[in-house]
Amino acid sequence: MNPMSATPAPKNKFARTHPGWSVWLRRPSVTALSFAVLFAYAFFLLPTKDTAPPFLFYLSINLFIVLVLAFTGNILADPKKPEALKMIAALLLIAVFCWLFYRYSGAQWGRLKDFFFNWETLEGNWWILWQGLEVTLLLAFISGIGSVLVGLLIAVLRTLHSPTLNFFLKVYVDVFRSIPMIVVMVFIFFALPFMGISLGSIVTTILALSLGYGAYASECFRAGIESVHSGQLEAARSLGLSRWKTISKIILPQAFPVVIPPLTGTLVAMLKDTAVASIVAAPELLKRARELYTSETNPTPLVAAALIYLVVLIPLVRAVNVLENKLQKRRKV
Repeated sequence: MNPMSATPAPKNKFARTHPGWSVWLRRPSVTALSFAVLFAYAFFLLPTKDTAPPFLFYLSINLFIVLVLAFTGNILADPKKPEALKMIAALLLIAVFCWLFYRYSGAQWGRLKDFFFNWETLEGNWWILWQGLEVTLLLAFISGIGSVLVGLLIAVLRTLHSPTLNFFLKVYVDVFRSIPMIVVMVFIFFALPFMGISLGSIVTTILALSLGYGAYASECFRAGIESVHSGQLEAARSLGLSRWKTISKIILPQAFPVVIPPLTGTLVAMLKDTAVASIVAAPELLKRARELYTSETNPTPLVAAALIYLVVLIPLVRAVNVLENKLQKRRKV
């Protein structure tokens, strides 16, 4: 094999490959000593505004920041340092800056805690948030099914290549991808009654999310269908399969692996958008949190609702990423 044909391994342009005179900085003993010096500096040498002149105060703080950046930069830029140590150094850097802000910002942390993190206001009221979460998950589940069906129908209809039909389908997709979801919900809930059509808040939310995210889902399905090679269609025609059998038996089974990652990401975004349903009085999580905020005159319920969204959505987002990586590996194989 020609050695010139081998592709060189990519290098990290931020890594220090030629340490030169600073090779001693890579020694574990020097790293441990530097950490001890910074620790002593932080707790014994850093002044306070009341005990030092302004010039000396800001000079000491800036010098400490420079030393911390030099210490962590020495670790992060060394290609021979283990990744676990680099992760610890990065987390310590974040912790140091948070500690500096906490100590010297002059913020009113006590009032902040009492106003935004006063969990006593939620004693006996957590069940209200759980009920809201149940409604949120129910809305997301039903709307997810509706948006997938709407998106699949639109994508399949666009395979008919009818200019007139495609014109109206494109108008639908462009309109619902451009209008904010809150506008769609407000129109359905407040404007349709003037036309003699009255829908409840739950039905309004499901209809609005299905129509709105159905437009996004249709683009996911369209991308998956177009990813199937045209030779598959020609082979299906040569076998005498009808158009619908070709779509159901040949195209869609091959398109689904391509569709699943972006579609699941769209559905996760739709779960977050159920919070918009509070504008039409749907009893979902954010609506319940706003009611508690009004009754308790404290925004802690809103913070709790945000934390619940994080607990629910972060695992879903990570699951989508894992699924996408697995499907990419399968396609490469």
